[in-house]
Amino acid sequence: MIKSVSYLITLIAMLAAISGCGGSSSSSSAPSDPAPQSLTVQGTASAPPNTVASLRDDTFSRIVLNALIEPAAAAITGLQPVDGATVELIRVDNNGDQVGEVLAEAVTSTTGNYTLTLPQGVNLAGNLVVRITGNNAQMRSQVVDQQVDIDPASEFVLRKFIQQGTNLEELVVNDVVELKGKVDEFDLTAGADLTEMLEKLETEVGQFVESQVAVINEEPGNAAEVAGDYRANAFSLGLHDSEDESAGTYANDLYSTDFTFANGGNGTVTVTLSGEESADAILTGNTVSTASLFYETDIETLNETFSATLTDTGILSLEGEFEEDIDGDNAFRYPPTTYNLQGVPAGGLFFQVAREAGVRYGTTESGALDPQDRRGEEAYRALEVFARAPQGMTDADLVGDFGRVYFSSESQTGDIALESETNVVTFDGNGSADASESDSHRLSSSVGYSNETLTPETDLPVVITEDGDIVSIGDEEMDGFINDTFDFISLVTSENETGFARFDTSLLVKLPDAAPDLIGKRYRLLKLSNYLAGNGNGDAQMALITSRFNSFVTIDSATEATLEGSLDEVYKSGLAANLELSASELSGTATVNVEANGAATLTSTTDSGETVLDGFFNQDASYGVFTVRFAPTQGDPDEFGLAVLVEVPASGQ
Repeated sequence: MIKSVSYLITLIAMLAAISGCGGSSSSSSAPSDPAPQSLTVQGTASAPPNTVASLRDDTFSRIVLNALIEPAAAAITGLQPVDGATVELIRVDNNGDQVGEVLAEAVTSTTGNYTLTLPQGVNLAGNLVVRITGNNAQMRSQVVDQQVDIDPASEFVLRKFIQQGTNLEELVVNDVVELKGKVDEFDLTAGADLTEMLEKLETEVGQFVESQVAVINEEPGNAAEVAGDYRANAFSLGLHDSEDESAGTYANDLYSTDFTFANGGNGTVTVTLSGEESADAILTGNTVSTASLFYETDIETLNETFSATLTDTGILSLEGEFEEDIDGDNAFRYPPTTYNLQGVPAGGLFFQVAREAGVRYGTTESGALDPQDRRGEEAYRALEVFARAPQGMTDADLVGDFGRVYFSSESQTGDIALESETNVVTFDGNGSADASESDSHRLSSSVGYSNETLTPETDLPVVITEDGDIVSIGDEEMDGFINDTFDFISLVTSENETGFARFDTSLLVKLPDAAPDLIGKRYRLLKLSNYLAGNGNGDAQMALITSRFNSFVTIDSATEATLEGSLDEVYKSGLAANLELSASELSGTATVNVEANGAATLTSTTDSGETVLDGFFNQDASYGVFTVRFAPTQGDPDEFGLAVLVEVPASGQ
């Protein structure tokens, strides 16, 4: 009995002590009576279930308190509060290593909450960090606000800043706060431990965070240099699933859009969307052999304005917000998206690989989104080009040899097929063109891989308008355009018959008169490709593979290049199968072969197979366009697509 009374008195004393101090700093480096300008920060520490114990300080007080008080729920589904952990306030260098002594300490409560006061003269900053550690595990969070939660997402964001060489001390604190808030909006579920959770974050939000950090790290650009009227073409692929795996979709879209870019000052570009034409095809069903095809086109007149940020290395960044939409008895959630367009150094020409995703839900009786009725996921990937339109263009402006790369996707009941081509098109300046023989590669889910050489074509009439619109080539109508310097062309077309649809895109660059000098140039890799393999049962495996924004090819010599970055993959083992996401490293070297007319081949060989980029560099090698083909070590090519390499100057130069 005496033991029980003693136990209770001890417990009450502990509770009173914690209540009185509020988890404030116990460090001797923190003043006991801080000056008025000192700030108090507070937050909650939470971690995956199998990591919580390793971060705790297993003292008697933690064990006693946790036995009586239920831990609070965490923000990310599946995370648990880290109670009884020591929170340290430290400075870090740009590698994330501690600099100097611990500035202050606190201990988390049973609900994972902590409070500490910044020492006098210490202010919010990107290199000021709170951390909890234990048994080779650590989670950190940048102290850029007075509410600082410590969780896998905060650790992940800090790691991304470090990986991309950010000067943490010079970070604008609001940029970090906004980025962490956007990551928290994603629909994430905790992994079993911190390692698994960080891998999940890499797969789910790695590309998003890297795109944001790329812009945060750079200086404002000169928006006046990119102002003007623009045309854009986008070639888009999509995969959809159902939670019960009853049906799925392989989707293809084309978009042709009109924009105006206006100088907003201080690196800001005002983007106005005025009109859009689109074509959509959806092959949906349980298997490819039993699927049905839906096709539609649309024309819209719009007047929507957005604000974009331009950096001094030519990145034009637009941000999409978190959205919820209701469409009949389906509701959709779309996480925030960053659209980073990489500009060619000369200006007036941008490329991007766009990524969008959504989660489909049912609705309640009142018509609202029902989070308990999750029905499926949707992923879209697109290669898009924006080119400033010319004024007063004539046939005489379109002259010379252009390298052409082509990619198409076909859908019909029983088959999905991909095709790529490379050749040279010569414009004579009098409204006519000749096309050389073409190296064609075809991949079909029902037939497999084939390769052939297509015959040349001559005297093809080319109809253009004075603002650079391409009306037709030969006897085929086109939706395409020429840029304002008359050295780049984008074409898209779609074809539809009963139960069949084809979508294709071509990129053409004017070729140099002599072999361009690439040595020492660093290019951003913008890649979209489609993996396709027949299952032998009327179905197909398929995947969309894209390079992340911070993926680069550096030309080290006349024959070798270095690869760095990451690839994201959205995979389905069958048309009705659920989507599977993965991320992989892009590294190693590639052999380079560049001919006198700018025709180029880059080949990367790994243990899994060979990736070949066939295409062309422009006159000053500031960018190049390529087909993509991957063949496994044992077998024919099973992945086709397109890639663009855009030269990236260093920020501040």
